[in-house]
Amino acid sequence: MFRRFAAAAACAALFVLLGAVPTGSLYVTTLPTGVDVWVDGTYVGHSPLVLDALAAGRHTISLTKTGWLAQDLDVSIIPAVASLSSVQMSRAPSRTMRFNMGLVAVHGTVPRELLIDGQPVKPDKNGFYPASAGLHEIAVRTAAGKISRNITVYPDMRTDIVVRDDETTRSAVVAPASDYLSADEIKIEGARVVLRHARHDVVAKIGSTSYRVDGASVAFDAAPTLIGGKLYLPIDLLSQLTAGDKPK
Repeated sequence: MFRRFAAAAACAALFVLLGAVPTGSLYVTTLPTGVDVWVDGTYVGHSPLVLDALAAGRHTISLTKTGWLAQDLDVSIIPAVASLSSVQMSRAPSRTMRFNMGLVAVHGTVPRELLIDGQPVKPDKNGFYPASAGLHEIAVRTAAGKISRNITVYPDMRTDIVVRDDETTRSAVVAPASDYLSADEIKIEGARVVLRHARHDVVAKIGSTSYRVDGASVAFDAAPTLIGGKLYLPIDLLSQLTAGDKPK
């Protein structure tokens, strides 16, 4: 730790000598994702987000999302250091039930029936299944049988499940890789998928549940899947890659 800050101080001194403005960077992650991010009153995008070339010193990071309480964070940017800000948003009180609802999307098969906590649910006009926020047992009836698992539904968000017709015991919760990783951390070369995030390296193959994570062989409950042209990965893998982020 001392060495890192000593190096940062040396870099700052060098910036001063050269007449340049010392800068650092900030990686903003939130639960849920897709939160609007503002820096000192200027909109910069939605989470997860890497903010490069921030002037050294104190900044105000504002986080807003419909249905959630806005938050303001005071952060200190250190020259030549990448910092992490991970925030769990709090749901805003509402007189209606609108923001206490989320959606469940099923990919890989067309369910004959979907049950939430034992009750059949009809899809909306977009083919998604409405569900109240919280932990639920989801049962999907397919031509091969019934597949069940427990999932968490978040307010005003969609939980994606991949179900295979030839599997009667497994289903997988997935999420868009772009919600967790930046574009330059994701490479798709034919069927080969390569992820590089922080100090992690992942190599996988479209359609295979076997992954190489930091040199070790790991099996997840879902293979890399392209849905609507976007790469979807197991939520467990994405959470594992980003949960332990630390400043470099």
